[in-house]
Amino acid sequence: MKEINHVLQDSLASVKIMSRPRILLLVGERQVGKSVVCQKLTRLLRETSIAVSGLLTRRTGPHALEVTEIHTSARYPLTLPFDDTAGVALTHFRMDLQAMARSAAALEGAFPTQVFILDELGPLELELKQGWSHALQLLQRKRYTLALIVVRPELLVEAIWQLPTSVYTVIRVTPQNRDALPASLYRIAYEWCAAPDAVPMPSSKSAPHERDKKEVEH
Repeated sequence: MKEINHVLQDSLASVKIMSRPRILLLVGERQVGKSVVCQKLTRLLRETSIAVSGLLTRRTGPHALEVTEIHTSARYPLTLPFDDTAGVALTHFRMDLQAMARSAAALEGAFPTQVFILDELGPLELELKQGWSHALQLLQRKRYTLALIVVRPELLVEAIWQLPTSVYTVIRVTPQNRDALPASLYRIAYEWCAAPDAVPMPSSKSAPHERDKKEVEH
């Protein structure tokens, strides 16, 4: 039986009862601000010594997405023109298979880490078992302290069944709490990464700081 800790709005007290490593599922309606929460949290963590890695997505048009590899700062388009005949067509996007393969390969280099962020696990992963679906196997290796995974509300049940753990927390992003969430999540990440049993800072890499490292664009 899987244990669910629902965290509604900006009340995050129940997150603290979970045993490490922890997985937080960030859910919310389309365009409510889930990606922005992840981006702001990443910026906060990069100002510390905490190692943060993973993949961020940003909507750049009605049918266009861009991905950023947090741990390398590489940034590139994730989609093709919607009227293209190549790639994989989803409801609102046509995914570029080469870009998906490149970003999926980048996940292997995201571990070990302290905070892992993935935006998002969508129908391509959870229903078609493509894209970034192997992130679930990487999470099973437990080479992280905290993982934050973005999931659409309609895919939450499927994501829960595929998680490599029976304990997790669901955080619902709303228009009322989205501005406060990055700081709240930052405080939790900072506390957990300072704990004695947390995954240590990887010796072979450190979190890239935006002020020190220029983003690589391809």
